[in-house]
Amino acid sequence: MSQALAQTFLSNAPLSALDRIVCSDDSIELRLVWSPQPDIIIGAGTLRAACKCAHCIRARIDERFPANFDGVSITEITLMGNFGINVAFSDGHARGIYPWPFLQEIAARGDTSTSG
Repeated sequence: MSQALAQTFLSNAPLSALDRIVCSDDSIELRLVWSPQPDIIIGAGTLRAACKCAHCIRARIDERFPANFDGVSITEITLMGNFGINVAFSDGHARGIYPWPFLQEIAARGDTSTSG
């Protein structure tokens, strides 16, 4: 995983001691820094595949949802109040909201690869 990190978004929100949200220089990894917990690093493809927006849920039901999102990157990260982030991807998708507990769940599953 890339150690070069850029595009740091500081959070002043009092959420579980979230310190920073960082996207890697190559935009294929998201790093969440929680003190004193270990950092969470999730690949862009994994985040894209985990999207729970209505469009993605419908695509899963209709069996139109891609098996993976190889090559997708993060194009924008937006804080959504005190509870999570919205992530926009290079494939044009920008509908999903990722609450902090959901991001922790993705990390706990161990599914944090860059390819999804």
